[in-house]
Amino acid sequence: MDTEEINLSGVLCPYCIVNVIKAVEKMETGETNIFIVDDPLAIKAIPEELEDEDDLEIDIERNKQNWIVIIKKS
Repeated sequence: MDTEEINLSGVLCPYCIVNVIKAVEKMETGETNIFIVDDPLAIKAIPEELEDEDDLEIDIERNKQNWIVIIKKS
């Protein structure tokens, strides 16, 4: 299984969402992408944009300065 970390700190919506969607479209089964984001709008928009994707698991964690969005394709 491959894991890729993508730092989107400083990237505002909607550009943040566009980057996440493009990366998710390229994911293969079993892969995990970790996105680091700091735009609060992205935290709401990412799960909304990907809600129709039944093969994705999305977890969001908060650290001091950013959110960590973990997306796994099953």
